[in-house]
Amino acid sequence: MDIVRRWLEGWRLCRGLEPVIEYDDAYAAVLRMPGRERELFARSDDAGTVDRLAAELTPDTWLTVTTQTGNEIARRLAAAGARPFEEQKTLMSINLHEHPPATAEFESDGSLEYARVLIDGAVAAHGMVAIVGDDAVMHDIQTDPACRRRGLGSIVMGALSRRALERGASTGLLMATTAGFHLYRTLGWLPEATMVTASGDARAVSGDLGAVLTGR
Repeated sequence: MDIVRRWLEGWRLCRGLEPVIEYDDAYAAVLRMPGRERELFARSDDAGTVDRLAAELTPDTWLTVTTQTGNEIARRLAAAGARPFEEQKTLMSINLHEHPPATAEFESDGSLEYARVLIDGAVAAHGMVAIVGDDAVMHDIQTDPACRRRGLGSIVMGALSRRALERGASTGLLMATTAGFHLYRTLGWLPEATMVTASGDARAVSGDLGAVLTGR
């Protein structure tokens, strides 16, 4: 899927990763994290591709498959010997011209923009976006636990969207966790596909290593 490749480029910039490696059946991102040395992103959810990639997973490699049939893919991954995560994330998009705007403090670093909301001089919420051509890939949207339920996540998202528009982007992309999905839907983001991730580790995995509330 082209949208996966577009999202992936912004995601790896946000995480400070090297350019992804492109194979015939997958993209590979090198993370060098404990238990997650690298992550493969399948270029197709057809049975042959999923089975082959899952069967070849090593214990420190993750595999993400973008699909419209999340539960079916999770079963196929498990049957091939991989260990699907309990949570399935959602690839989402929005026309940035339709995103509710907001204002926050900003810091720029090349293609990256960082937004934060301060309360009494402390950072109450923050997030970032990578500008890649027409795309703005949102990442790491977080609110301090003591400041939740005040709409601060919406403010960060609105501010990032406004800044992305100012820099020439027109489409927003992100990967949402279950918790983040509901916030994004209220802001007008639309689900594009389900993202099912599995580990090659023989141990059962219940969630992400180092996952944040609304993005990975």
